[in-house]
Amino acid sequence: MPGKAARIGVRIAATLHAVETAALALLVAGMVLLAAAQILLRNLFHTGFPWAERLLGMALLWMTLLGALAATGARRHLAIDAAAHFFPPRVRRPVARAAALFAAVACALLARAAWRYCAFQREMETGSLLGIPDWAYYTVMPAAFGLMACRFLGQAVRPGPDRRETGA
Repeated sequence: MPGKAARIGVRIAATLHAVETAALALLVAGMVLLAAAQILLRNLFHTGFPWAERLLGMALLWMTLLGALAATGARRHLAIDAAAHFFPPRVRRPVARAAALFAAVACALLARAAWRYCAFQREMETGSLLGIPDWAYYTVMPAAFGLMACRFLGQAVRPGPDRRETGA
């Protein structure tokens, strides 16, 4: 029943997209509110939250990686496909598969490096923010790069339409 499996896959992808979009929206809203509160507190009352800048920095890391993950899932990620213009149409799809496979390997290596970085931070006990150890905030890096590797691998196995056909 490939039809049923395909429908389940589409539902899972739609759910993941909705979760990613909601997470990004909440993160951006929280960042804007915290930054605005910090500005008001500093300018009007000469005080502020001592942890706000570090938290905004961590939130920016999360937003960047979740945004990259969402872009990868929607096939709207940055791509250098200038060489594709030089290939005849029948060769473009295999080239796109090879590029996606290369990106999957690169993301997998980045996930591994990020995992090692988190382990190092945990071992060194570098500090904490709001009672949460710093390394816990950094776990978004191996998670996002690992998921991007999976998405690129899926694109290598089953590429979508040519980027120029979709206007991406």
